[in-house]
Amino acid sequence: MTPRERILKTCNFEEPDRVAIDIGGSQVSGICIDHYCELLKYLDIKELPKVYEQFEMLARVEEPIRKRLRGDVISLENPSMRWGLHNKDWKKWSTFKGNEVLMPEDFNPVIDEKGALVLKDSKGAPIARMAKDTLYFEFASGTAMSKEIKKMDPGNWKDSIALYTEEELGQISAEAKNFHDNTGYAVFGEFGRGGLGTNGLLAGHTITDWLCILLTERAYAQEILQATAEKALENLKLYLEAVGNNIDIILISGTDYGTQRIELFNPDIWRDLFLPRFKMINDYVHKNSKIKTFIHSCGSIYNIIEYIISAGFDILNPVQITAGNMDTARLKEKFGGRIVFWGGGVDTQTVLPFGSEDEVREQVKERIKIFAPGGGFVFNPTHCIQYGVPPKNLLAAADAAYEYGAYPIRQK
Repeated sequence: MTPRERILKTCNFEEPDRVAIDIGGSQVSGICIDHYCELLKYLDIKELPKVYEQFEMLARVEEPIRKRLRGDVISLENPSMRWGLHNKDWKKWSTFKGNEVLMPEDFNPVIDEKGALVLKDSKGAPIARMAKDTLYFEFASGTAMSKEIKKMDPGNWKDSIALYTEEELGQISAEAKNFHDNTGYAVFGEFGRGGLGTNGLLAGHTITDWLCILLTERAYAQEILQATAEKALENLKLYLEAVGNNIDIILISGTDYGTQRIELFNPDIWRDLFLPRFKMINDYVHKNSKIKTFIHSCGSIYNIIEYIISAGFDILNPVQITAGNMDTARLKEKFGGRIVFWGGGVDTQTVLPFGSEDEVREQVKERIKIFAPGGGFVFNPTHCIQYGVPPKNLLAAADAAYEYGAYPIRQK
């Protein structure tokens, strides 16, 4: 069975030959560049890795690592993943950890008075900042609450969201066809140009202001969400025309709706404001293709999963099993067979970084026993792989998923 066949069978709630595996196959299941460098050293692979997503500093997973991690998924990247940076004309650059990597030619941060890296837009305004000796960028706008919320005209907001260019669509089309025709992997479409629930949803507001808006300015929030969804649909039509039948999964939303303990806001808000707009998008994908739609949300989201299913999503990620209400057996019993669990395979907050190899293997085995029977489970850790995870633990997780994931799997 090819990796693509394995993923598709899994997503149709059928049991393939073994549990499908995704480690590093997308921007929401990726690998931090500094960890990737450690992994390359551990495996004695001498190559300069590329940072293809510069906000979270994610490595482009190349074939030797994909095979060693037993992955079934390959990422169809956007030509520009973040801030208009084009992933081409690569140049050498060093991380704060001292790892030599490759960055796009137009990645040119400046160093401020505190030693932080600052990225600026074409007008010289800061857009992102990486504090000295840290690992990731953060938005320059920060998260502080404004004294007064400045509303944006929904029409102007909609117009500000860029459409895919002809050049970008041509590149996406060619790469999708190449992956489909010349690899056996399931192709993961990194759609997200201004999409609802992905980049830019906050419409220029800080996250703190946006959460206040959801509570106090319901009509305005609805207008912004509707405008965003309509522009996302315009981009989606262009994207699907470009990729045709050459991708298998499409990322619709990468926004987090949960905290470690509970949802970020009352689940009824998600039902009333988000569900109808996501349903419009998912319905279009399902009407015009056989592609499976994918939503990523960290944290405790048990009380919105039913709404996520009603919105037409096929796949839920990362299934953060250590968050409140996210008990594995409860999730499987309540939602199994209705949404694919793409994650929850091993915890990235506790066992994977701090456990022994045996503890990693034992948790992987237990998660497979719970999630895998009947299909509908892709093994994936509960988020991207962070710096500090021992390479031997990540390899142990991948090997255990392969070893214990052979069907049939008996569930106690």
